[in-house]
Amino acid sequence: MRAEKELLHWSHLDVKTKIAYITAIVAFLVGWGLTIAGFIIGAGVISDSVLWVLGQSLIYAASVFGVGMYVGSEVIGMKRSIRRFMKQEKEYFEDGYAPDVQDMEGEEDE
Repeated sequence: MRAEKELLHWSHLDVKTKIAYITAIVAFLVGWGLTIAGFIIGAGVISDSVLWVLGQSLIYAASVFGVGMYVGSEVIGMKRSIRRFMKQEKEYFEDGYAPDVQDMEGEEDE
């Protein structure tokens, strides 16, 4: 459980991921800032170009955060599967059962 939390900690991220997250946050804030400024300056009317910038910034931020979260969750799931498999293998060996190749091939066919 502790290892899963460390994956999400800022200090454990690589430079590329940090840059992606920072640019996504900046794009999100700039998009909303331009939209609010356009609304105030335009007397309640927002230009199409301002809405386009907002849309692009929201798409970029969503893609950065969405892909990062998806990949992170898949890595955590894979680690859980590997731990579960290793635990089962350890239990097999502790019980005196050592699966040979034929037993493992038979399990794949089922």
